[in-house]
Amino acid sequence: MHASLSKPTATTPPVVPPEPQTHEPRPRISLTRKELEVMEWAVMGKSSWEIAQILECTESAVNYHFANIRVKFKVSSRWAALRKAAEMGLVQL
Repeated sequence: MHASLSKPTATTPPVVPPEPQTHEPRPRISLTRKELEVMEWAVMGKSSWEIAQILECTESAVNYHFANIRVKFKVSSRWAALRKAAEMGLVQL
């Protein structure tokens, strides 16, 4: 009899299959059209002031959108938000 076909003995523990891995679905984060637009310009290296000029709004409005994005992504910086957006496929770095 081959060793691989032998029955388990008292000294060899039975083989237990691994627990199936459950993948928690990622929470869906919804960004507004303006938040996505701000992110896209930021990925291109634009500052808040430059984005404001492009979007014809105030720099405060751009910063407001970034504050909302940081809250939604639960991150503390613009760069962390950009990295998370890239991981989610929302933007390309």
